[in-house]
Amino acid sequence: MGLDQLVEFLSNVSKAILPIVGVIALVFLIVFFKNLIMVMKNANETIVTLKKTLDIANSELECLKKPLHTLNELSDTVDNVHEASKHAVRSTMTVLMDNISVIKDWIFDYFNKNQDNGKECTQEVQIDE
Repeated sequence: MGLDQLVEFLSNVSKAILPIVGVIALVFLIVFFKNLIMVMKNANETIVTLKKTLDIANSELECLKKPLHTLNELSDTVDNVHEASKHAVRSTMTVLMDNISVIKDWIFDYFNKNQDNGKECTQEVQIDE
């Protein structure tokens, strides 16, 4: 057996095997593309379902928009009331601190006046209802 005979034998075997290998490769390609098409269809169905879910979630969020707006306005009102009360307390404290000596003198004069007259330090308070 020479080299020429080996090459000729391999050529004959290749002529017989190559069509079989080609058919097998073609079958694998067909199966691959079939599975790819099924995956794409499933992906499309999943996207459609996801779109419906997102639409439902969006409509629910739209329903919450008005109560959230009301809650935001309420929060702003509470913040404004808080700032106004802080300002009122600060201004009251400022007035008291600025006039503490006048208030102290008034209280001492009142108590000294009552002690000089021999009266007790009681004062009747009338409440108008």
